[in-house]
Amino acid sequence: MLYVFDASFVGAQIIPDEKDPHVEILYSKIKRDDEKHAPNLLWYEISNIFMNLIRRKRYSYDEILQFYPHLDAIRLKYDHETGIEYSKKLLRICNNYKLSSYDAAYLELAERKNAVLCTLDNDFQAVAKSYGVKVL
Repeated sequence: MLYVFDASFVGAQIIPDEKDPHVEILYSKIKRDDEKHAPNLLWYEISNIFMNLIRRKRYSYDEILQFYPHLDAIRLKYDHETGIEYSKKLLRICNNYKLSSYDAAYLELAERKNAVLCTLDNDFQAVAKSYGVKVL
């Protein structure tokens, strides 16, 4: 099976104080050999999440560096789609579904890969379902 992970789902897997039993149950349904994808955008979002954790003094810089092996262990495949046509498609999704371009990138990837979207954002889950994308 194929999955697309967004930053909220990844963060809940690797940030100790954001781990949630509900997320653990969801994650346990995904087999180790299932393909897990994310747009390249995930690197920017994760870095931003980590920087905010440091700024809010929830974790030190050195503690954050310890999260990267856990991120690597998820074994995500990163999508490198770019260009004008891709940007137009994202803009169309944003406009039609009132999403940010970030969320549109995850939704577009899930649709293109015929994958299950993994997000903890309830509003985004509802939009994905109305778009025709399966949600974990």
